[in-house]
Amino acid sequence: MRKEWPGVALALLVLTACTTQEPQTTAPPQPAYNGPVVEIPGVEPKYEPVNPTTSQDYSANGKSYRIVKNPANFSEVGLAAWYGDEAQGKRTAIGESYDPDALTAAHPTLPLPSYVRVTNLANGRQIVVRVNDRGPYTPGRIIDLSRAAGDRLNISNNTRVRVDFIQVAPDGTLSGPGTIGTTVAKQSYALPARPDLGGNGVMNGGSAPAAAPVPAQDIRAVDNSTLQSSDSMGAPVSSSGFLGAPQPLASGVLEGSEPEPQPAVAPAASAVAAAPAAGSSAAQAAGSFVVQVGAINDAARAQQLAQSLGQKYGVPGTVENAGNNVYRIQLGSFTHRAEAAALQQRLSADGQASFITSTRR
Repeated sequence: MRKEWPGVALALLVLTACTTQEPQTTAPPQPAYNGPVVEIPGVEPKYEPVNPTTSQDYSANGKSYRIVKNPANFSEVGLAAWYGDEAQGKRTAIGESYDPDALTAAHPTLPLPSYVRVTNLANGRQIVVRVNDRGPYTPGRIIDLSRAAGDRLNISNNTRVRVDFIQVAPDGTLSGPGTIGTTVAKQSYALPARPDLGGNGVMNGGSAPAAAPVPAQDIRAVDNSTLQSSDSMGAPVSSSGFLGAPQPLASGVLEGSEPEPQPAVAPAASAVAAAPAAGSSAAQAAGSFVVQVGAINDAARAQQLAQSLGQKYGVPGTVENAGNNVYRIQLGSFTHRAEAAALQQRLSADGQASFITSTRR
């Protein structure tokens, strides 16, 4: 029996040489974190059963890939790329139709579907995406992002990123390296209770108990320029962070998602100011608002994104040349700010960060 072992070993060696195991660049474990937790944009992680058809080891382009069975502490560093309209409508590995405007990604070995936090190591921008496809199979690349996710991270097709897995338990509890120091920003569209400016409590149809009269207060608008950040983490109020970046951006980044600061309006002499006359110049200047979804340095790509989003949401999509090779992607032209806010709400529901600004005259 022992004489047969050299032959068996040789056969195993030949079989092993047929495929090459794709090496993974695993990031070093992160130390214990006791700092502040900041909000970042992206898809809110939810528990989803693993797709069984994508859970088997496989080979592609002469390389073999082993599915990560326990990704609870999975982190890696490598190159990322993005893919857009050329793949629109095609099926992902789990059978979903690819949407370039959704925050999704492709990964060669993580369970599908799953969630990861992606960090652009060049500028610190972070986003959470849902992994629903296989790939990439290019040496050195570790993840392929949708066009929407690539725009938010401001990546090229050879940008170094860090991928951190987010573990979602059946009860919705989150853990894993992708949860350290950040949380996904949640949007709430519930309207707050209407204040009673006369000092009689909250207006809720008369159901509130009567209260003693309170003198009317001098209610004034808050000037955003007076607000300050309490720490160096996160996107400060006056930061140039792009779409909720978790930390101030390095020099050279195009521009942030905050509208340009507007001149402070002097408070009225009384609590309630008189409205301008219908024929006054102030009334004529009221409205024109647009919703800005980003700014990039590629004019053709900006036009493509403006057209795609405009068709999707049924509003005009335009590109404003801000100079210095910066092109702002804007949607609509609304007379009333409430109309722009309705579009912004739809964008936010689809994971698209944006802000409202007035048009340049």
